[in-house]
Amino acid sequence: MLTDAELTILGLIAECPCQGDEIHSVVEARGLRNWLTVGSASLRYILSKLERQKMLVCEDRVYRITEAGQGVLQTAVADLLGRPPGLGVGFELGLANLNVLKPYQVYQALAQRQNDLIQQLEAVEKLWAAHLDGATDERRALYTHSLSLIRSEVDWLKTFLADWRQRYPAVEREASENTSSEPHALPTQIHPHTPPIPAKRLQVVKRKPPEE
Repeated sequence: MLTDAELTILGLIAECPCQGDEIHSVVEARGLRNWLTVGSASLRYILSKLERQKMLVCEDRVYRITEAGQGVLQTAVADLLGRPPGLGVGFELGLANLNVLKPYQVYQALAQRQNDLIQQLEAVEKLWAAHLDGATDERRALYTHSLSLIRSEVDWLKTFLADWRQRYPAVEREASENTSSEPHALPTQIHPHTPPIPAKRLQVVKRKPPEE
């Protein structure tokens, strides 16, 4: 089973054979760093692994997808597009266990998530505006779907936090008081760096073939 990063890199090479270091340039040029974070060492490892598994071949430092790799890629993408995310994992698992935190700790964590998502939303909106002209079907699907998910969760968090403040009127004051006094308290300010969007939403991004 391919990891998100493996599938993404395999998809880029399937569209157009390239050298390993070109992948970083493509990601940067398309403003896709929010979806994919792969360092040079990680990229070399992934390329080597895919080559060992006969999904890629490398000739004169240029990587090309094999017939076997193409088949694995098509199956993986079709599975991802047709399978809804599971319930009770990740964020949902945290919601199912709210009782292990104090009310103000729940408020801190969710308020931080809301702040990060708002910052993330602004960043993706700017990227989409910059890449709107001439956008491919793949890029349009990637951006519009990501924006829809982020906006939906921000709206849910606003509603949930408003209800939480009504149920526990002291949470904002307690959160403020405990942010500095508890060593493991969660900060309520916006982080300076927006966390990346899960890489799996990049998996249908394609490279444009080089001009002849």
